[in-house]
Amino acid sequence: MDGVTPKCFYEELPKDTMVAGHYKAEEFHQESNSYVSNKDMSILVTVEEVFDNDHRVVYTKGSATGKFTFSAADSGDHRICFTASSPGGGGWLSGGQPVGVVKLTLDLAIGATSAIESTDKEKMDDIAQKVKDLNGRLQDIRREQVFQRVSDTVTGYVNIPG
Repeated sequence: MDGVTPKCFYEELPKDTMVAGHYKAEEFHQESNSYVSNKDMSILVTVEEVFDNDHRVVYTKGSATGKFTFSAADSGDHRICFTASSPGGGGWLSGGQPVGVVKLTLDLAIGATSAIESTDKEKMDDIAQKVKDLNGRLQDIRREQVFQRVSDTVTGYVNIPG
């Protein structure tokens, strides 16, 4: 793809379809006559609902390697676009300049929510374990507070002058 022009394609999606995409962009270097990773390159990902006056669903700027997800709110054509840029003068957004020829590798999972969920299952399990640990700590703190209140009450009875 040419770094100046967005590379777009259309996907007809049924309502409530989840889409997860992983991409990797590599820039062509003439010196080595090959595509190489450029850590300074960024990719702008946009997804628009063509059937709904180009309503924008996704607008995200990420690194040369990244991912995006969205769910189709309604059935119809969705335009998915990628634009490459690197830091420097006069390009789109934050002053990035256009890059040369870019090879974009794209992996889309469309509608296969079980496949999408299985890739993130390990992360979800880790988060669930952290929540359980925090709940355990919270219960310990509450028990300590109750103990402290009882202790303060008993101390108050003992120290009453009389």
